[in-house]
Amino acid sequence: MEPFSDRPPSQRLAWFRRHPRWTGVGLTAVVLLAVCAGTFLWIVLPFGSHHLAKTTALPVAYDEDRFFVEPVTAGGAKLRLLTDTGGGLFLTTAAVKRCGLATSWSIGRGTVARLEPLRPDAWIPEPVGSASWISVWDQEGDGMLGQRWFAGGVWTFDYPRKMLLVSSSPFRPTSEQMAHRVPLGFPTFCGLRSGNHPRFTVTIDGLAVESLFDTGATVWLTTEALKSIGDGRPRERATSFVAASLFDRWHKDHPDWHVIENAEEKTKLAIIEVPRMQVAGFEIGPSWFTRRPDSAHRWMSTFMDRPIVASIGGSVLRNFRVTVDYPAAVAYFERSTN
Repeated sequence: MEPFSDRPPSQRLAWFRRHPRWTGVGLTAVVLLAVCAGTFLWIVLPFGSHHLAKTTALPVAYDEDRFFVEPVTAGGAKLRLLTDTGGGLFLTTAAVKRCGLATSWSIGRGTVARLEPLRPDAWIPEPVGSASWISVWDQEGDGMLGQRWFAGGVWTFDYPRKMLLVSSSPFRPTSEQMAHRVPLGFPTFCGLRSGNHPRFTVTIDGLAVESLFDTGATVWLTTEALKSIGDGRPRERATSFVAASLFDRWHKDHPDWHVIENAEEKTKLAIIEVPRMQVAGFEIGPSWFTRRPDSAHRWMSTFMDRPIVASIGGSVLRNFRVTVDYPAAVAYFERSTN
């Protein structure tokens, strides 16, 4: 019997009419395959690279050791987006409507939008590769630019000068930067980079601590915690996170380290002040860490190249000018002179 594909079109159409159930099953399978394939390609395909003619300072609001970029659309609407190397990539429904951003619909993702067109004097790059269209979520604020936005770029988080820069490529570090060069770990799948959550190693209490480089880590402190810290700063601020098991070990081994119970407003979890730690060959401190359940870091580890027990955010990074070269998987730390 001749193959189905070799039959005349009229015979093939008649077969589908006689077997509506199998036709429905087949169409459902095709749709599911398309959804899975689209999602797979969006997650796994190479991320591409930013190609800039010159290093560019982005429009930034520096808020309590976190960088919020503030691009302005061609129509004059301003966005305020948290840059979070450990976070996701999304715009909010309210921001998209307010700014009149172009939207579309994506299989497996729903409503998506583009960050364009933008005013040249208040410009930020779009995500590279398959992520130019950004998911739209019903959340508070305007949105977040996470690991997929940073992919393919060379970024300088200049905490002392409160500047965020995206560099021309290829990036050529100075000899001073090379002296404090830190390799970054990224997950891969079939030889391709499958995620851009950066892992690096710091040393605390004489032990190597595998950590997420997490510029968006934020804590909301209780009134009692603010009084105990006594630095006069707002309750919403940058922090670093540490797994509960390691937090408890520090607390047990060092009862003199400052711990504030019920310090975080939303979770009532504790915070601990680490007096000294080593980062990229520098010794810094003190720095605050917020306790997190071990399960939180186990979950985060599924997006990393290996397990982590901490997330290093602005409470630590504020001491540095850090250049993160995503294509080369390396970061360069320079110590603040302030």
